[in-house]
This record gives sequence, structure tokens and C-alpha cells, in this order.
Amino acid sequence: MEYTNITEEDRELIDAATTVIQKNFLYGKHHVGSAVRSKSGKIYVGVHLESQNIDVCAEHVAMGMVVSNGEREFDSIVAITMWDVPKPTIILPCNTCRELINFYGPETWVILEINGGPKKCKAKDLITLA
Repeated sequence: MEYTNITEEDRELIDAATTVIQKNFLYGKHHVGSAVRSKSGKIYVGVHLESQNIDVCAEHVAMGMVVSNGEREFDSIVAITMWDVPKPTIILPCNTCRELINFYGPETWVILEINGGPKKCKAKDLITLA
């Protein structure tokens, strides 16, 4: 799989996801934050929601914010966790998130942690990962 270096805009997205989870982290309820940049350039954020029986991924919440605000095209997305890590950390979207991101925008950039640093690839390239 090919990875691309991130841009300053990508760093802004990472900062937005980091900020939303730092503000809202609550053990057992909110442990992932996500940020999505729409094609218009606006950033939308969301946090993971959890109860005893249901988990709603932060990526789903952030993507829902994009659509709820009348936008339909995604440029890039990132997810940050604070669950059992010493500092906010970029994570790979789960299989369900990869499917959803790919369904809405196979050309959407997904920011990942690769070899100790942030890189990005297209959502369509992640869909085959198990």
C-alpha cells in the first residue's frame, strides 16, 4: 500500500481530533475523537459514544456532522484515542469505519500512524485490510 506525507491541513485535522477527545474523554464513555475535513475545507469533529450495549465510533459521529450540515463530500479523516495510551494517539479506523468512509468517499484521505509518524492513504486502499 502506498502512503503519502501529511500536509499542514492534515496537522490541523489531527489537532482538531486531539482537542475534541482531550476535552471530552471520559473513561468507559468517550475514548476516541475524530475530525473530518469536508471538500469545502470545513472541519467537523465527533467523539466515540459508548454504553453497556452500544458503541458508536467517533468517525461515524464526525461524518454524520458533515452530512447533517448539508455537505456530502469528504476530503480527509483522522481518529485519535486516549484509551490506555500515554498520550493522544492516531489510530486505524475499525473495519466498520473503513467500510463507511469508503462508501461515502473512496478517495477520502485517511490519516494513519505508520512507522512512528503520521501518513495518509485513500479510503479505498484500506477497505481490503482485515
